[in-house]
Amino acid sequence: MDPLDRLGRPLRDLRISVTDRCNFRCTYCMPKEIFGRDYAFLPRDQVL
Repeated sequence: MDPLDRLGRPLRDLRISVTDRCNFRCTYCMPKEIFGRDYAFLPRDQVL
């Protein structure tokens, strides 16, 4: 059985977005010493 969206349409494609903001904040890829509260992330209009 194919998965369906809320309108009953079959899901055939998967779209993902890659941004500069990670909600996991792991110490491996986003250490606090570099990515503190004042870090200048990309402006919203420049995120793909």
